[in-house]
Amino acid sequence: MSNMQRLKSTLLNKSNDKWYENGQLYTGIIFFDKPDHQLEAYEVKNGEIIRPYVSPCQRGLSSPIQIDSTEFCNEIDDIYGSRGIPQLYKNKLYKGMSYIFVEGRCDLEFYTHEDGISENRIDWNTLSYEPKEFLLNYLDDGVMYSYNEHSNEINFTYYCSLVEKNNDEKVGIRYTKPLDTVGYFEVVSNTLITKSYMDSPIPVPDVYRVLSNYESFIFSKSIRLDIDQSLIQDLFNTWIESNSFIHVESMSINGLDGLENFNFFGNKKIFRKLKEIRLNKATSTIQINQLREHMPHTNIIILNY
Repeated sequence: MSNMQRLKSTLLNKSNDKWYENGQLYTGIIFFDKPDHQLEAYEVKNGEIIRPYVSPCQRGLSSPIQIDSTEFCNEIDDIYGSRGIPQLYKNKLYKGMSYIFVEGRCDLEFYTHEDGISENRIDWNTLSYEPKEFLLNYLDDGVMYSYNEHSNEINFTYYCSLVEKNNDEKVGIRYTKPLDTVGYFEVVSNTLITKSYMDSPIPVPDVYRVLSNYESFIFSKSIRLDIDQSLIQDLFNTWIESNSFIHVESMSINGLDGLENFNFFGNKKIFRKLKEIRLNKATSTIQINQLREHMPHTNIIILNY
C-alpha cells in the first residue's frame, strides 16, 4: 500500500464505522492526532481500518512513537539541503518516524536514528500521491533504493549486496521522460534478468517499463555508461542492432575490458554523431590505443578519477 492517499482523519468523515472522503469509501493511509504532536497511522481499505501503517522508511527499524513534526521539522532549518541537522522532539534528539503535512495531506515521511539524522525518507506529490523522491537504505538486508524526478528527468538506483553469495546486483538509470531517452545507465550482475529492482516498496512503473525494455534504449546526446565487463559485449551488440546510439555525441564509458573488439566504434552508421569519448584514468593504454585506431577523428579524453 504505497502510492495512495495519506490523509489526516480531519479530512475524512466516518459513518457506520467506515471512513469516507467526499462521499466515497476511503482507501489509503489515515493519521490520527494524539497529544504532544504524536500520531497513530493505519491502512484503510474500502473505508475499513485493516492494520497499523508501517512506513517503508521504518522497515526493520524500531519507532516507539510517531510524530507530526510539521511545525518543528529539521528540514525547515536545513536551508542548504545538507540533511545533517538533527530532528529534535521535546528538546531531545529524536529516534523514530516523522511525518510532515500540508493542509492535512502527508507530503514527507522520514526516519531518524539515535543522532536525529534522517536517512530513509519519501517525498510525496500530494495531488497524484506518486513519489517525487525517496531514499530507502535497508542495511540489514544490504539493499538500497533511490529515486528522484526533477524537470521530467528521472533517476533511479537499486543496489543489493548478496553477501552469502559473494555477489552484488546493481542497476542505475537516468532518463528524460518526454523524450524517452537514456542519459546514464549502470548495471552489475544479472539484475536485468532477475528484475529484482521491482521489489522496491515504492512502485515506480515508468522506471520498470524503461528497464524492462533495455534492449531498445535510445540514448541521449551525452551519455554515461558503467557496464559490468561480463555484460558489455552482449549489450552493445543489442544496442547496435536497435540503433540505440543514433543521437550520441559524447560518451563516458567504463567496462571496455569486456569488449572482444572495437571495430564497431569506427562504423559511422552506428556512431554517426559521436565526437568524444571520456574514459577514467584506470583505462588501460591498450584500450585507449584501440579506440584511437578505430576512431582517429574522435576526441579521446582521459578523466582524472
